[in-house]
Amino acid sequence: LPELPGLDLEVAGEEVAVAEPEQSIFSFPKGARAGTFLHAVFENLDFPTAGGAELTEYLQERLTLEGYDTEWTPVLETLVADVLDSDLGVDGTRLRDLSADNKLVEMEFMLPINGLDCGALNQLIRGQDPLSAQAGFLNFDQVTGMLKGFIDLVFRHNGRYYVLDYKSNFLGDSHDAYTQQAMAEAMIDHRYDLQYQLYTLALHRLLQSRIPDYHYEQHMGGVFYLFLRGMGQG
Repeated sequence: LPELPGLDLEVAGEEVAVAEPEQSIFSFPKGARAGTFLHAVFENLDFPTAGGAELTEYLQERLTLEGYDTEWTPVLETLVADVLDSDLGVDGTRLRDLSADNKLVEMEFMLPINGLDCGALNQLIRGQDPLSAQAGFLNFDQVTGMLKGFIDLVFRHNGRYYVLDYKSNFLGDSHDAYTQQAMAEAMIDHRYDLQYQLYTLALHRLLQSRIPDYHYEQHMGGVFYLFLRGMGQG
């Protein structure tokens, strides 16, 4: 089987915008290349220490390497602060507080698939996940093989493990456009529900093999999908 969609290739159809006079994260270039760039920014950050002159230098270097104007640096500095300092809503969890030994970046996984039936999968996920129930039916031939994917970030907080995925989707030109309904619709349109179900299964199996006396309800914390352009308060 092909690899799961990764590094926001799923937004490849978004038109690449020309920079507007007033630069903001909403006018930052869109599409697959920009999505890959934003993923890479966070992939290589040390969360607790990200800031100041060191962050400025890092961002300018990344922009130059990818062919973007370094004038975007202040926009990306604000983005990094918004993402790292936002309360994720679970016991005051912030990415800023994650030390290196409590996170795993770009976790690769392989899931064996033996005669996966589309109808059975549709019935299962639509019956168990309210978001999947709102989505259309998946349609594919029965498949057998190995499914390969990468999880943007796996982290541990208070003894529980979480999946986190960065999304660079453009939903509108202000923070007000990133409502729960708008993000849910984007999740459905791109079938991110199936994506996080597979990610959860992969992490569950890993933890099952590594943690003595493992229990899903005790050790699995949940999934975060961060729509980067909508982070912060505006």
